[in-house]
Amino acid sequence: MAKKYDEVSLKLSALSEFNTAVTIGGKTYHVQTEHGSQKNPQLTTLIYYKGEIVFSAKTDYSDIMHTKDFDSKLKDMLKKQHKNSITNFTRRIEEAKKKTEYFDAVKKLLQRGNSKQALKILKDALEEFPEDPFIMSYYGCLTAIVEKKYDEGINICQTALEKLSPDISPDEKPLYTTFYLNLGRAYLAGGERKLAIESFQNGLNIDKENHDLLWEIKKLGTRKKTPIPFLSRNNPLNKYLGIFLSQLKRK
Repeated sequence: MAKKYDEVSLKLSALSEFNTAVTIGGKTYHVQTEHGSQKNPQLTTLIYYKGEIVFSAKTDYSDIMHTKDFDSKLKDMLKKQHKNSITNFTRRIEEAKKKTEYFDAVKKLLQRGNSKQALKILKDALEEFPEDPFIMSYYGCLTAIVEKKYDEGINICQTALEKLSPDISPDEKPLYTTFYLNLGRAYLAGGERKLAIESFQNGLNIDKENHDLLWEIKKLGTRKKTPIPFLSRNNPLNKYLGIFLSQLKRK
């Protein structure tokens, strides 16, 4: 969406702050930039939507405090940070919208069973947003499932997990279960059942009621017990005895 600077009116109030009302995507945000004090020489920009802070930026200006044209320089810095904040915030909104469009397309393709095309869409998205961990995680998962490149897909999912910030808010935590879900599914595709369960459980440690994780755990837990429990599932005796018992049940 084009930036509507023509709709933005900057107001300087006693050389202390700029206030702006800016409309992006049909939503009106309030942008405020103000300077601090001699003890705290810092410019602060906050962007609000319905009273909630959705963006912030800070800049130190101690290096200009004792210059002759301090007032003029401070005013220029205020104006520059204010405008740059609007530009950066608008860019974030546009990027988020584009990422959502990518994911919507992938979701529809997967619902139709067209996983190869979904993977192609994710590849295009990753080329445009190479540092986005969500896109990376889904791409890794489908790389393992669709292309059967198990090690590569698992490594991509793990890299996506490593990109997550450890300092996440409680409201954001449920979103992060997606990374464990995708990693677990990549493990399953590669036959790593134990590691898949471990990944799903790590996700449930964040969100105990996550439907997708619980479903994956349930599917893994519904496997039939082996005829001889103290032997491995791959043991020939368990395999042949299992086949024999299944044939008897059909008669």
